This record gives sequence, structure tokens and C-alpha cells, in this order.
Amino acid sequence: MLIGRIFGRGVCRCGSAADARPLTAAPVQPQRGGDPALGPAFGPLPAPIGAWTPFRWGAIEVFYTLNRDAHPAHALPDAIKDPPKQADDCVIGGIALGRVEDLAHPAHVQKVALMAEHCLGVYRGFGFRVPASLRIHLCTFGTDADANFRGGTEVWLDHVWVSTRLNETDALLTVAHEVFHRVQYEYNATIAKTSPFYAALREGGARLAEDWVLDSGDRYLKDGIEFLEDPGRPLMHHPGPGPEIPPHSYAAALFWRWLCEQHGEIRSGTDGIEVMRTILETMKDGSGYILTDLREARGAVVGEGHLDAFQHLDRAAGETLSTETDWGNFLVANWMHGTASPTPDKRFDYVEDDDLGGSFSRRRPFVWPGEKKTAADLAAKPFAFEIPRGAVRAGFSARYTVVDLSQGTPPPLLRLDFKVLEGMEDPLVQVLMIGRNAAGKEDLKDLLRSDRTDWTTFIPTKGLTQVVVIVAAREHPGRYRIALAPAAGQVVLHAAACNAAPGRSYETDPREGAWPWTSPDVALDGDAVRVRVTNRGDAPSGPVTVTLAAQGTTRDVPLRAGRWTDVGEATTGSIAPGATAEFRIPWTAPRTPAAATGWGLRARIASGGAAFVVLSSVGRLSLPDRIDAVL
Repeated sequence: MLIGRIFGRGVCRCGSAADARPLTAAPVQPQRGGDPALGPAFGPLPAPIGAWTPFRWGAIEVFYTLNRDAHPAHALPDAIKDPPKQADDCVIGGIALGRVEDLAHPAHVQKVALMAEHCLGVYRGFGFRVPASLRIHLCTFGTDADANFRGGTEVWLDHVWVSTRLNETDALLTVAHEVFHRVQYEYNATIAKTSPFYAALREGGARLAEDWVLDSGDRYLKDGIEFLEDPGRPLMHHPGPGPEIPPHSYAAALFWRWLCEQHGEIRSGTDGIEVMRTILETMKDGSGYILTDLREARGAVVGEGHLDAFQHLDRAAGETLSTETDWGNFLVANWMHGTASPTPDKRFDYVEDDDLGGSFSRRRPFVWPGEKKTAADLAAKPFAFEIPRGAVRAGFSARYTVVDLSQGTPPPLLRLDFKVLEGMEDPLVQVLMIGRNAAGKEDLKDLLRSDRTDWTTFIPTKGLTQVVVIVAAREHPGRYRIALAPAAGQVVLHAAACNAAPGRSYETDPREGAWPWTSPDVALDGDAVRVRVTNRGDAPSGPVTVTLAAQGTTRDVPLRAGRWTDVGEATTGSIAPGATAEFRIPWTAPRTPAAATGWGLRARIASGGAAFVVLSSVGRLSLPDRIDAVL
């Protein structure tokens, strides 16, 4: 994509004249073979053709010129125009690429051919489809001295181009990037740049591929800093309403890398590359790179949870099987990464977090100055913010609000109110409750998640130094209102979620052990189901009632909504602040179906007109199909 005058910043971008147009501009059918007006970068080799020299190395052909009279902008610079004086090994970035042994052609040209051969070999070795042959133009693009784009290609071209101003590792990384674009075209040759994930997957995927070729490059981390600096810029193309918001492209490599780390064989040394291969194999819709295909690709790789959606058994009844999402975890990782080396929960970290001399690990997502608050600030004036009319949160974007509880006297509770005002029918709100461990390092004490469009919760502040609220859009953009205020005199009942650790509201890392599909607070104990409820608030509760229901499952009959059978009920008196009450309800397994091998449990916990549901299980529970299953 054509980004602008950034060559001097040392950031690799590939140029495309087509991408200089607004995303919303009327599409222009590209000219097969390219436009001669764009020169050899995005068009055919210009006349005189005799001034161009081909160098063939197997299935790779490199075209270059030394004729400054005919092609002054494209002739190889003096530093790289000479042929080798003798055959020699070619080692770039510590990688042995082969031998430079043709004494008639510039050594640099031969090195570029070896780079391309090596990149194709790397991608082929990882199981990607690769083009049978490759043509490279060594040239420049743009007449402005500052518009030094490093390379490029397009679906409708028969070649890639690489800038003559690059050498050694810079050239290798650019070749790796552009060759991977040709790999992408083998799966989906879409030119629909307004399809949801076109920019993110095309450029972000190619930026990530550079790291597979030269691991020390780490340019995806450099671009990842850009992602952190602008979390409100979306991953997904934003069609409106409101002004056009160009999506993240190169910086999206950070998301793809994180996804590969989470769901690939990262521990076996493959960098999880099979995840990207699955994404390309799945995202082949003729209309472009669409969200449905990405969700299906996520469902086809290992790991619990889903790309961006909670799995509800019965949303209206408050029955949620899983709140684990990659989009949510990624946004948490962007805040928690670098808090330790490694961060204890690897979902919230990056494998190469400490590379680049710590310049990435020290970065956190940008927070608007007006959304950085302290306990003292909130005591003086509660916080409220509303996305203004005419503006939206675009799809797959986020906004962070931070309360520093170490400045001022924290209230017993914080009240959080969230409400969608327009659109945004699928928000994702996460509340990070952060304290410090014995070593003084920041530690995630708990994590609350909601996908409701209207939600109020009370956050206990004891032991916390910071509360971070992340409001993220998913597929649908829109407007919302958020408010934070001190609170006291509230009952906050809690029981650990299904697959959560004791005292937690979110699931454990599934890579650390298979999910049991039970809650540690709702479990079979002898001949009774034990239910534990803790009051996290600062006021005693009224009577608390637990109503337990169950349903049997078999391999052919999974857990289903609305099929519960009442098991029993128990009530206790007041639960004091900070105290935990234990309920025991005699267990009798429902007899339907007769061949049941596992039972789902549904504990409804109610007090004073408020209620919530915790799901759990006994035996070998049969779960419903994944919501992203490919039919």
C-alpha cells in the first residue's frame, strides 16, 4: 500500500499507485500486466528493452539495467553494479543462500535471485503453495526523492519489483515480503481492497512472513508499536458511517503473530506458521477476505475459545459456555505484555516481547489524556465519556480507559456503566483488575468480560493498583457511553466461572491444561453438589438462594438450551463482606436421556432481586458444536 514518505524512518512499505486512492473511491479495473505509465515497478519494462538485462537462476528471472542514459532512475547504483571478481558464498543475515558464481552479472543481482529462491523454499517447506516461477524487476518507483518505496507487486502483474536502493538484509526482507504476496495470490487473487480484512491480511501477513525468513528482522514488532499507538484504528475495513478510517495493514502483523503463537505449534519451533496457512486456505471467498472465513479458520486450528464471540448456551437466560476470544485476549495482551518476562499468563504476552532492546515490551496502548483518571480524580468528579455523534468505533478497534488507584484514596468499589447508543450491536467490554505481586510486578487479579449492550457492574478495589476498561468493537461499528464513579454500600456476589481458576471470572489458559468444563465453585462433592458464593462487596447481603438444575448428555445428545431439570434449592442468610458461603444440594442425576454419561449443571444465584448463572458439569459432558464450526 502507498503510505507516504516513510523510507527515511527505516520502515519497510511496498508501494502501489492503486492504493493511493481512497478506499471508498470507485474501483478501477486494473490493466493486466500493469500500466506503462507507472514504469517497471507497476508496469512492463519500458523501452528501450535492450537496455534491460535478464539474469536467470532456475525458475527465477531478474531484470536489471546499468544504462543510466536510457533509464537514469532505475540503473543500479555504483555500490552494487559490479560483478563478482570470483565465485563466493552468499551469506546474508547469517543465512547461507548459496553461491554467487556468474562473473558476467552484478553480484547484487545474483544475490537477489538467491534471496528469492530461499524465500520460496522457506514457504514451500512450511506447506504453502508457491508460484512455479518468479520474475523480478530491480528498479525504483516514484519521482519524489523522499518517496522511496522498497518493493511491490499486484495480482495483475507478472512480477515483483525490488528497489535498487536496497542491499543485504534490507533487500532480503523486502524480497521475502513481496514473494509472500505472490504466495497469497495462489490462494485468493482478490483485488477487493474494501473487503473487511484485505489490508490487514495482505500487508500484515506479508510483514509476518519476513520474520519466518529472517527471524532477527522483527519488523512486525516495530510495526506493532504503531498498532499500540493507535488502538482506535481498526483491523477491519470501516465502511461508515462517519469519515473513512484506513485500517491497520502492516501493523496487523502483530495480531497474526499473536494468533500463531496462541494456536500453533510455537513450542516445537514452527512459530505457529500452520495457523497462517490455515487462514489462507480458508479465506478464499470470491468477494475478498471476509470475517466469516476468518472465524472458520480460527475454528479449524487448535485451542478453546473463538475469534471474537462468546459461546452462549442461552444468552437471554445468562447461560454462557465461554467468554474466551482471541480478539479480547489480544487486547489484554497489548496492555499486560512486558509486565514480566514472561508474563505469567501466556495469552497476554508475546514470545519475542523483549526483542528490539525492550522498545516494544515497554509500550502500552495509547490512552486519551481525558481517559486517564486517578482515585482522587473520581472522588472529585465521576468520569463519563460518550462517542460523539458523527463518529464511531470502527469494526475491530478498541479504546482504553485507565484508573490509577495508587493516587488518592480508592473507594471500596468502582461502578462501571456501559451503554451502546447507536449501532455496535456486538460490543466487547473487558475490565482488567490489576494489583502487584510479592515481587512488586503488575499482576492481573481478575478479568471481567461482557458482550451486553447495556451493562452495569461493581468492581471491588481492595488489593488493586489499577483498573483498565477496554471497550472494543467487533463486526459492527457504533457509538457508546461509558461512566466510572466511586461506589460503596453494595453487595457484589461472585462464583468462579466455568473453566476458571478459584476466585476468577475468566477461563484458565487452555494450553496449560484441558478445560474441565466445571466451575471450582459448582462441583460434585460426595452425594451433593457444593456451591460456593463470595461477597466481594462492602455491604452484607440479604438471603441468598441457589437453584440447581441439570441435564444429561451423550455423544449424540449435547448440552442444549431449555432442557434443564430442577435438582434442588438451598438458601442461606446474610453473607458478610469478604465472606464465602457454602451451599450443599443433594445430587440426583436426571434420568433423561437414559444413556447419559455426563450432566450439565446450572446454578442460579439470587439475592435481593439480582441474579446470575454459573454453568458447570458432572461426568463426561457433551458440548454443543462450536459456533464457528465449518458445516
